[in-house]
Amino acid sequence: MRRGVRNFVLALLSFVLLVAFTTGCSRYANEEMLTAMDETQGAAVAAEERVVELEKEKAELEAKLAEKMAELKKVQDEKSKVLAKL
Repeated sequence: MRRGVRNFVLALLSFVLLVAFTTGCSRYANEEMLTAMDETQGAAVAAEERVVELEKEKAELEAKLAEKMAELKKVQDEKSKVLAKL
């Protein structure tokens, strides 16, 4: 387990160093980089909003499920009482 974590960390570090050395350093970001950053930031905000919407929907569906399960139990209890009377 530790060996796998160690290998992952080494691979990640190697990737970061490779990216750092291949992209080079510049003092300022160019327009292309700024546009990409804005698009990425917009996508991240949209994704976070979608997560909130989906969590709300999930909570509503779980509440409906609990309600339906309670109704099912009630009907099953009623059925067993009717069958017991026969």
